[in-house]
Amino acid sequence: MAKKDQTYNVEIIMREMLEIQQKSKMFVHLLSEGESLSQNQLILLLQLKINSGMKATEIADFFNVTPGAVTSMCDKLEKLNLVHRVRESEDRRVVKMVLTRMGEEKVHAIFLKFPSEKLSEMAKILKEVNTLMSAIF
Repeated sequence: MAKKDQTYNVEIIMREMLEIQQKSKMFVHLLSEGESLSQNQLILLLQLKINSGMKATEIADFFNVTPGAVTSMCDKLEKLNLVHRVRESEDRRVVKMVLTRMGEEKVHAIFLKFPSEKLSEMAKILKEVNTLMSAIF
C-alpha cells in the first residue's frame, strides 16, 4: 500500500510541476506580448533588475549559452539604451551588465500589464511554495 501511495504522490507532484511550468511559460508570454524585445531579452532585463546587474559569465550560465551569444544579446540591449557595461573597479577585466534608467523603466512598464493585486497574490503564493520546497530540499 505504501509503495502505491508513493507512486501516486510522485505522479501528482510531476503533474503539478509540469502544470506550473506551463503556466510560467504563459506568464512570460503575456509579459512579452506586444513588446519589441524577445522573451530572452525581457528575461535578461528582469534578471539584471533582480541581481542588480550580472557578469557576462553569469548571464551565459543562466541562459546556458555561449559568451558570444551573451555579447550579441547585450549589444542589442545596449543600442536600445536599456543596459550598459560597467567595469569592476577591483578588476577592470570584469564587466558587469546593469540596467540604465530606461531599462529600469522598461522593467517597471512590463509589470504594469498586470493588476497590482494579482501580482501580490502570485508573489505570496510562489514565496509559500518556495518556502515549502526549501523545507524539503
